[in-house]
Amino acid sequence: MVLYQYYNADLLNIPRDKSEDTLAYVDDTILVTTVESFHEVHSKLEGMMTREGGVSEWSKTHNSPLEYSKLALIDFTHRSSPKAKAMLQLPQRQIEPSASAKYLGAILDQNLTWKTHQAYAVEKGIKWAAQIRRIARPTWGITPKYTRHLYISVALPRILYAADVWCVTTQGRGAGAGAGMLGPAKAIKQLTSIQRAGALAITGGLRTTATDALNAHANLLPAALTVRKWCHLAMTRMATLPEGHPLYKPIKRKSTGKTKRHKSPIHYLARWFKMDVNKVEKIPAAAQHPLKTGKLPFKLSIAESREDLIRETKTAMEEIQIFLDGSALEDKVGALAVLIRKGRHTRTLHCHLGPGTEHMVHEAELIGILLGLHLLGTEKKTGGTQAMIGVDNQAAIKAFDSDLRNPGHHLTRKAL
Repeated sequence: MVLYQYYNADLLNIPRDKSEDTLAYVDDTILVTTVESFHEVHSKLEGMMTREGGVSEWSKTHNSPLEYSKLALIDFTHRSSPKAKAMLQLPQRQIEPSASAKYLGAILDQNLTWKTHQAYAVEKGIKWAAQIRRIARPTWGITPKYTRHLYISVALPRILYAADVWCVTTQGRGAGAGAGMLGPAKAIKQLTSIQRAGALAITGGLRTTATDALNAHANLLPAALTVRKWCHLAMTRMATLPEGHPLYKPIKRKSTGKTKRHKSPIHYLARWFKMDVNKVEKIPAAAQHPLKTGKLPFKLSIAESREDLIRETKTAMEEIQIFLDGSALEDKVGALAVLIRKGRHTRTLHCHLGPGTEHMVHEAELIGILLGLHLLGTEKKTGGTQAMIGVDNQAAIKAFDSDLRNPGHHLTRKAL
């Protein structure tokens, strides 16, 4: 995966002006041009393919012959546009515009209505429901427990892949707006029929059983709420993207959910869920340099028992000693750091994180470490001055010697 970034890097340098662009993911690449007419579009695409440093030259220098039979051309336009489509003439062959094409598992149609992919998802759902029904017959086959696991862990991800893109309606709030449901009415209705077939396979119920009763006995959410949950998970994942990700700025922008024209699925998700992305912990692509793992600028020491800890604290010879703690009391979480110099209490720093429903004690312990480091950084020190920081939480101490990928470790990374 990493080597593909170097292998395809030259393809990203093909565009020469703002009307041209190139998108690449692993071995799938798209050439995009945005101009007034399809004639200009095809002219620019031909140039990107044949020019010096273009796709044809890249295929020769990278020993990757192009399969022109796999090339797909889509002329994106509004469904009411009268613009006539034409063939794209390349030196090797002529390419006819397609009504739709699949890219990264999603089917893009020329009007970007996603109707083609919705039909494709429904077709997959019908096939999966039939397969599950075949292996979960009442007289033989897998038990209802594992039938449900199969439906939730295998069938649903296949059916609802990229649902946050193709199952987001552009008209109002979609089917069942009174219940806060998302999705085009026709697609939701078809997904409800698929889930009914899955629920019948799980429970072994009669075909005349009401759909709501089947969902309740199979412990499944209604189809519309399942789509809503899927979209919410996608929005949550986007809220955890690190600063270097291309979607970081659009998601963080406060006006994303207030866009009035040319809305994308991200704009609808931001408006519906109203998620404060600033309160969501960001997960970096690389927490720290692999060669620095286990190499810390300070020494860690964990006492074997409470008595050993008290003994080490009393016999500590460091000139500056900082003690900190984090706790939760009366549904409030906070942290405190105390700096002691030459046996005298010098300064105190504390922080109230918020209610216990939004924060935990482990987070408060890490905040306490940051407070202690802040006190140490503002203290006047001479050459050779040593300092000690006392923490009464082993999880917070061991976090420094980990890969820093777990919840709360963003605070540990700041301490380093």
